[in-house]
Amino acid sequence: MTHQAPGQRQYRILRIQAFAMTWLAYAGFYFCRANWSIVKSAVGEDLGLSTVELGQLDTTYLALYAVGQFVSGWLGDRIGGARLVGLGLILTALCNVALGSSHGMLFLVAGFAVNGLAQSAGWPGCAKTFSQWFAQRERGQVMGWWCTCYQAGYVLAGLLATWLLAEYGWRTAFFVPALLIGGFGLVFLKVQKPSPSSAGLPSVESYYAQVTGTEPPVEDAAPPDPWGDTLLVLKSRDIWTLGLTYVVLKFIRYSFIFWLPFYLSNALGYSDEEAGYTSLIFGVAGIAGAVFAGTVSDRVHGGRRAPICVIMMGLLAVALFGFSAMPDLGRVGMGVALFGIGFLIYGPDSVAAGVAAVDFGTKRAASKAAGMVNGLGSIGAALSGVVIGYVSDGWGWSAVFNLFVPLTIIGALLMATMWNRVPQGA
Repeated sequence: MTHQAPGQRQYRILRIQAFAMTWLAYAGFYFCRANWSIVKSAVGEDLGLSTVELGQLDTTYLALYAVGQFVSGWLGDRIGGARLVGLGLILTALCNVALGSSHGMLFLVAGFAVNGLAQSAGWPGCAKTFSQWFAQRERGQVMGWWCTCYQAGYVLAGLLATWLLAEYGWRTAFFVPALLIGGFGLVFLKVQKPSPSSAGLPSVESYYAQVTGTEPPVEDAAPPDPWGDTLLVLKSRDIWTLGLTYVVLKFIRYSFIFWLPFYLSNALGYSDEEAGYTSLIFGVAGIAGAVFAGTVSDRVHGGRRAPICVIMMGLLAVALFGFSAMPDLGRVGMGVALFGIGFLIYGPDSVAAGVAAVDFGTKRAASKAAGMVNGLGSIGAALSGVVIGYVSDGWGWSAVFNLFVPLTIIGALLMATMWNRVPQGA
């Protein structure tokens, strides 16, 4: 006889809804983020911008995105993740309309700055909402699947932007995604419930314990204390370790996201369309990497998140070394290399910023923890814009890929200090 939890059917439906809506929301943010990497070369040509200026636009966006992560992490725990996400989607859409209408560097800088702030609502808000609907003991595997949102979003956004660029020009690659996610933002605000309690249901830990027939963890009955929770996050060695590791991971990932089509086009002679489609292999591989890492951390390592991250980052360092030594691999070789690198970077990336950050931040401070880890990581992403622009301009692209190798090793060593750390309740 199956053990039935109170409101089990309603709970199941709302959990599926929470998974789907937050997945679509964060994938949607990428429609107004990854479009830039696809049209970057065309915008530079049309508006007469140099490689360094294009890198400065990356850094403007990512610097404000980093700052916004810390603010959004605090807001998510104050106003609720669902409201934060919906408002962020709508503001992001408005920014992309402005970017598509721009005719000079000044307008682009302003548009990217506000877009960075708007998009910073996505990860802390989605992580907060997700943590309310899924128990810690199931989170590694479930969030491994959920974290495919930002790989799939990158791929789908790239496909759409590449097609729009080829058929209608670069401005439509801003306008059409803005229309799509602005409309979805309104739906999200109307439909998504922020937590089980808002639907009159018990906590997710109690529900999960009843369904699985296990003992529920002891839940903190203390009233919410925003400043106390903030202090706990700031004092957490685990959160700082995850955040510093994520500086490295996000520097490398965003270097590929924002510069790969440009590199393929300008350094290897791919057409803009071919460069756009080829670069998406990196994101496709990331879907498999995120699911693999999350599942292994739950099923093989018993809730320990660090071991799979360290192993995959060690292999990533080897792969990046090979890529720097042989950058022109031909079309097939390039596809294989990008798949391997994407798989190895997105696995630890999704675990560090998603599952582990929410685990160690606990349910009460999930948004703050996710915001802090992603905010620290976004400092690395912000540096990638200007650093890659200057390094590639001054020393060539081989120097860029050589730079990634020691950074990856540093990140793996940082993560190794958490090898035996298991979050409470695992």
